[in-house]
Amino acid sequence: MIANEKNVADSLAAAVTRIDAVLSPWGFVFTADDVRYSHCGYYASGHYCRGMTRIGLSCRETIDNLFYEHSFIKEFAFHQEKESCILGHGAFMKALGHSEDCHLIACHDIRDAIIARDGGDRVAALIHDLNLFAAPVLREPSEEFYAVMRRKPGIWSIV
Repeated sequence: MIANEKNVADSLAAAVTRIDAVLSPWGFVFTADDVRYSHCGYYASGHYCRGMTRIGLSCRETIDNLFYEHSFIKEFAFHQEKESCILGHGAFMKALGHSEDCHLIACHDIRDAIIARDGGDRVAALIHDLNLFAAPVLREPSEEFYAVMRRKPGIWSIV
């Protein structure tokens, strides 16, 4: 199938409907972004958000990119410092000790792309990993999640 704007938006909506079953009860709310075009064709994207934590998705025929982001804000008298830490799904699973048994893995042929370990349904693989491995640190805001996110140097900005 040739991806066009409607196809990728519909594919993202179908994936989000399934992922909502896990992330919505945890307090995450999905917001879709505009459909965009890249060298690989059209893609739809958006993110789940709860407070300062975001889980970003992009989708063509199915989800093909996923990242976890958390921003830490420090307030000072005359400014704020913001540190944003971002991990891909593989790095997140590795930090949780599940790089060998997670179902959603990195596609080594395409930078930042994800595939199901068994070559099957990527959304089902993500739901599996969220329920079995990420739930203890993502179900509710947790210091363990913050510690995992801070293991990789973040992006700093001063406002």
